[in-house]
Amino acid sequence: MKKQELSSQKLALYIRLMFFIFGGAIFIGHNYIPIYIREFEFISDFMVGAIMSLGFLITTVAQIAFGKIADRSKTKNRVFKFLLIGYAAGMLFLAIPRHNSWLTLLPAVFLFYIFFSPTVMLMDTIVVENVEYTGMSFGKLKCFGPAGACSIAFVTFILGLTVGMTTRLAFLMAIVCASLALLPSRMLPPTKGHARGTSKAGGKAAFKEILRNRRLMLLSAFMFVLFIGISATNVYWGVYYVSEDGINAGLGLLGMSMMIGIGFETAIMLYGNRHVQTLGIHSVFTLMGISAFSRSLIVFLAPNIYVIQLSAICGAFTFALLWSRIPPYINEIVPKEMRATGQAVWSIMAFGIGPMLGSILGGAVVGNVGMRNLFGLMSAMILATTVVFFFLFKRQRNLNLPDTLPLYDDD
Repeated sequence: MKKQELSSQKLALYIRLMFFIFGGAIFIGHNYIPIYIREFEFISDFMVGAIMSLGFLITTVAQIAFGKIADRSKTKNRVFKFLLIGYAAGMLFLAIPRHNSWLTLLPAVFLFYIFFSPTVMLMDTIVVENVEYTGMSFGKLKCFGPAGACSIAFVTFILGLTVGMTTRLAFLMAIVCASLALLPSRMLPPTKGHARGTSKAGGKAAFKEILRNRRLMLLSAFMFVLFIGISATNVYWGVYYVSEDGINAGLGLLGMSMMIGIGFETAIMLYGNRHVQTLGIHSVFTLMGISAFSRSLIVFLAPNIYVIQLSAICGAFTFALLWSRIPPYINEIVPKEMRATGQAVWSIMAFGIGPMLGSILGGAVVGNVGMRNLFGLMSAMILATTVVFFFLFKRQRNLNLPDTLPLYDDD
């Protein structure tokens, strides 16, 4: 379907539906995998971090591959539909088989991670490239993703109070969400791979140009370090919430906590988007770090299950800023022929390599000083990261350097 055949209202509706439906699948994939892994008696706390680290390594490689494929493809849409099907298939292999050893569990986890981050990355890329035709800001469209996640969190809370909530049931819900997201995705206009048939079709030349981009590289470095700390806590947040080593609240109340956090994230993106857009991009980066620091510190200090809910609000603020401003910012600072690749680069740092190292770090810390102390140590690390990069971003802004480094050919 061509852009001119769609009214701005219809295009915005299809995008919001896609975000809303797939938001539920993202919620399950992001929060329930570590809990599911820890349910097996043959998996220790340290192994949770190690397995998640390998999963993030796989999703990093997959993002590079699918970013290049999308930029070269006739349309990015067909690649995105393939990723949606793969996401559902990965969840299916987690939900259906009964895994009795890590020999079957690991391949199922790794299959899912092939499609985990690339699906989110490419969905954002397609929407950013079509956002001007909707008459809406990216943040007001993207907020329907957290709204969908909040709805699924509410369902898990209700199921926890009634029939009982399990990780396998959550995975089945994610399969349904990923499959249903195919319907609105089919209604989006074709979004071509701008590098198709050009000399910038990826490979060494494309990555050389991406790596010369000063703003993208500093942003990627910040995301890399910040998400080491965030991911070290994210991997163990659900485990801490439901296990006897933590506050032992159960899956139902975990759904309630997630519902609170994601509800605030949706509200910030929907009603606070105008104020967020007025913030300078470097202020956004700093506020992200401060809210991530506050989240970890609250978990560390919280004396009971009620106070710990405040951490969900801080997490909501972090990700509302992230999703409202970062993808459009990337689109502004990279050539159009490499938009999917540019989105993949920062996404790899924030949701690939950073989480990979954060998972290993989290497992090592938990194994030595316990789960609660992990949140205290990571809050200190996140605060230090925020302070250091505040001055690096300030220096970059004050120097007013060109966006790209000079090119020195090795040939």
